[in-house]
Amino acid sequence: MIIVIAGAIGAILGSFATVVAYRLPKGQSFMTGRSRCPSCDHLITAAENIPVVSYMLQRGRCRHCGANIPARYPLVELATGVLFALSAWRFGASIEAILFAALFWVLVVLTVIDLELRLLPNRIVYPAFIFGWAGLVLAAAASGEPSRLAAAALGALIFGGFFLLIALLVPAGLGGGDVKLAFVLGSFVGYLGAPGLVLVAMFLSFLFGALVGLAVMLATGGNRKMKVPFGPFLALGTVVSILAGQGILDAYLGRL
Repeated sequence: MIIVIAGAIGAILGSFATVVAYRLPKGQSFMTGRSRCPSCDHLITAAENIPVVSYMLQRGRCRHCGANIPARYPLVELATGVLFALSAWRFGASIEAILFAALFWVLVVLTVIDLELRLLPNRIVYPAFIFGWAGLVLAAAASGEPSRLAAAALGALIFGGFFLLIALLVPAGLGGGDVKLAFVLGSFVGYLGAPGLVLVAMFLSFLFGALVGLAVMLATGGNRKMKVPFGPFLALGTVVSILAGQGILDAYLGRL
């Protein structure tokens, strides 16, 4: 039941994530103002804004003007719902479940923005670091494991420090947003297990990025100049590490 409730809450907040991803880069307020159809400016009603369901009932079109609704909206809602459900499955009824669900929400927003604009806004990354650490302190205090904060700091140093080093050595290799995000992700993953899970997250991020980059090159006839944003792969590698990283690490160490 907790997993189902978490999934439903995630889908609702996924709808809000699409609003933030659309408005924040434009400098628009995402806290006030109802959503409107970008084609006809029709004010979207509550019945037309039910996550995933409304899109299916309306067959992906605005009821007022018939314009196509981008598929990213229900996909973001569905993905956020699934991630919230997985957080509840991974951590149960706990502060960690809420904390990591919040991280997943942030990563969804950043992924949408980075895919569209090649941008990881400081207005999201900086608060994620500050409030994320506040949440980690609270979670460590509640669980009676203050040593986890030292692990989180180590994780931030490993993940963020490595990306900072790459950025200094190869300025064109990574964006500043990727480096800042790496410090955030290292903190969260390190809280669960540093350095092991942090290294898994880093490895998976580069692996996913390399595979997709190769696929893009093959699809574009070997065009090496086409840039692929790295933020989504950082997010994906981190999420997989949080949910299944210990199993991956144990399987790897078991083969040594």
